[in-house]
Order: sequence, then structure tokens, then C-alpha cells
Amino acid sequence: MKILISAYASEPGCGSEYGVGWMVPTKMARKYPEHDIYVLTRSRCKEKIESALKDIGLKNLHFLFYDIPRYLFYKNEMKSNWGEQLNYLWWQLLVKKYVKKINNTYHFDVFHHLTFNQYRTPSPGFFLNISFVMGPIGGAELINDVFLQDLEQHTLKKENIRKSGKDLRVFGWWAKRKKNKKVILCSSKENLTRLEPYKGNAEMRMMPAIAFDPIDFDGIGKGREDGTKDDVFHMIYAGKAFDWKGLHIFLKAAALAYADDEKYKITLVGIRFEEEQKRVNGWISELKLKNHVELVPFIQRSDLLKMLSLCDLSVYPAFRDSGSMSVLEASALGCPSICFNAGGQDAFPDDTLVKIEIGETYDETLQMFSNRLRWAFDNREELKRIGEFSRSWVTENLTWEKKVDDYIEIYKELIG
Repeated sequence: MKILISAYASEPGCGSEYGVGWMVPTKMARKYPEHDIYVLTRSRCKEKIESALKDIGLKNLHFLFYDIPRYLFYKNEMKSNWGEQLNYLWWQLLVKKYVKKINNTYHFDVFHHLTFNQYRTPSPGFFLNISFVMGPIGGAELINDVFLQDLEQHTLKKENIRKSGKDLRVFGWWAKRKKNKKVILCSSKENLTRLEPYKGNAEMRMMPAIAFDPIDFDGIGKGREDGTKDDVFHMIYAGKAFDWKGLHIFLKAAALAYADDEKYKITLVGIRFEEEQKRVNGWISELKLKNHVELVPFIQRSDLLKMLSLCDLSVYPAFRDSGSMSVLEASALGCPSICFNAGGQDAFPDDTLVKIEIGETYDETLQMFSNRLRWAFDNREELKRIGEFSRSWVTENLTWEKKVDDYIEIYKELIG
């Protein structure tokens, strides 16, 4: 087979979406040398990619680069979520012509839109006459009304659009452009349920968007060395401070749970922008947590993994998600994670995570969060057992090797 993978985000050695765009094609090319794998991405990481390709020496793996015109490119995209979204939208719209051109040269059997993946945005695969796989896609999950008081106005507007279902019709419009065979992969049950009525002739399946490579975790042991043990309960939050990520309610729950205890520490990793830092520092001061919270704006992924391997609890309090790499990486290290029992984490069995049920009101949910944090503090041996079970489960079910096996089977089904 000749397989074209669209990976807008692709970078060697990275996590999150950029890691997905690198790991899937490289794992696939290595395990299936009989297939030719072509990856379409931007030249943003071209030097890193070409250097890494020389090192791995896979003759059946090829990268193709396409960039939007400079006059359309939003230069400060990494400092603006809207800038990044705008560049992505332009890229998807304009790359279609280039894909048709290279398809005339290479005659691909399958086109797989891998990263980024949202149901609202276009993909060249919707306009081609070759078999098409999209996903796993996310974004259709809804935020429970209980959390609305923590959302900013622009998020509330987006959430109201989601709830109305009008943006689902955009996906339906894309899905019906061509009669080519299509498989749309959804990252969570909620995505699948909400998108299925708009699928056109596509087949819909559920598949977690996340996976990991056990090699990345070699030599990173779980648990502190005997000489560094202490009684401090260490929690890590890794991510941005977007309102829907739930950082504010976590800090409130921690202040409530540990009001009478000094032996805890919270490390917040990845809050880079000055405006976000000011907002978070304001919450910390208001909740009297200054002696317990440390902000680390940026850290190398390898160092973050080491930190996770040593901490007691990874905190991921997002109100909705399509599947968290943060939760997966913590689990792969045997570090237990706490999260809401909301969309995006249903790929994980209940006994692999410390899940917080959502109550009838915000205050009730805050109290439930606080109770679970206190339980984790008081039951560290049980917490370790959860971490070890989660490590065992993700190692069996969520590796890149298993994922590329699944993708290859889907490709074969499509081309018959």
C-alpha cells in the first residue's frame, strides 16, 4: 500500500499532537516495511525531521512539506490560540490542491488525516476519490452545566454553539462531499454519539486518540529513591490555564482538602504566557496557597516524565477532553491520575484512575473533588496500587505499536 498521512503537527521527540504526528508514521514504517508511508506536514520542523530520518534510516518513510503563503501566516501563532487555529484552517483549505497534485504522481491507496483533528475543520480527504480515514477526532464533548461559572465569555459562546448542535452540521457537510470510502474514528463515546447522525456514507468507530511508546519510559523508574523520601504529598498539573481545563476548581479543592495540613506541594507545569500566570497567581494568593504552589512555565518532556515518576498524584481536572496525553504518560509511569468522570477519559477503566463524580451543583462537585484529594492524601498505598494497575493497563492497550496495527487493519478493509 501507499499511504499518505496528513500530520499538520509532527515533530521528533515531542509529546501531545506533535508526538502523534511523528510516532504513528515512524512506528508504521518500521513495523510494516512492505508499505510506503508518506507524511504531509509543514516545514516548521523540517530540519529536526530530516535529521531524525537519517538516524532511523527507514527507506519506506517519506516526508512531504507544504506551507501556506507568508502573507496569510499568523506569525505569533504560539502566543495566540486563535492564531494557531487560523493557520491550521488556512493550511487545510489550501493544501487540498497540493494533495491532488501529489496523488497524481504517487497514486495513494489511503489518505489518513491524523493531526490536528477536529470535526469542524476541513480535510483534503473529504475531497479526494481515494479511501479516507480521519481521526481519531474529538471536540464534540459538552461541558456539564455545573462548571459554567468557571468559564470565560468566549468559552461560553463556543459551548452554546456546541450544545445547539449547529456546528455538527459543518462536519456533516464535509462528510458528504464525496462518495469515497471513509472511516471516521472518534476519540470518545460522546463524540461518536453526537457525530454519527451526520456521517453520510462514512463508517464511525471509537478509538482513543492517545498512545505511548514504552521505550520513552525506559530508565524512568516509579517511586522515590530511599534517600529522598519525605512525607510531603506531591501533585503535578501539566497543561495550560484555559478556563475549561479546571485548574481553578482544582486549586480551590486543594485549599479545602488540605486546610489543616502543611505537608503538600503542587507543581503547575506549562503555564507560559504572562496573562495566564497573572491570573493563576491571583488564584493562588486568594486561596492562600503561596507556600504550596510552584509555577514551572516550561520544562523539557524528559524532565517532566521524571517529575511524574516521582510525584504522588497527577492532576487533570478538565471539564471535557478528547483524551489526555498527560493522563496517559502519568499512567505509563505508574503515577495515578485524578480527573472528572467526564468526556475524554472513558477510554480508561474506572479502576485505573481516581475519578471525581460530577454533582448537581458546583459547590457539591467542589466538595467531591476535595474529598477525593483528601482520600488520595490519606490512602497513599492504595493510590500506588491504582498507579501500578494503570501502568499495566495502558502498556497492554495504548501503545503506538498496537495503534498502528489497528490503523493498518482499517486501511486493508477500506481498499478491500
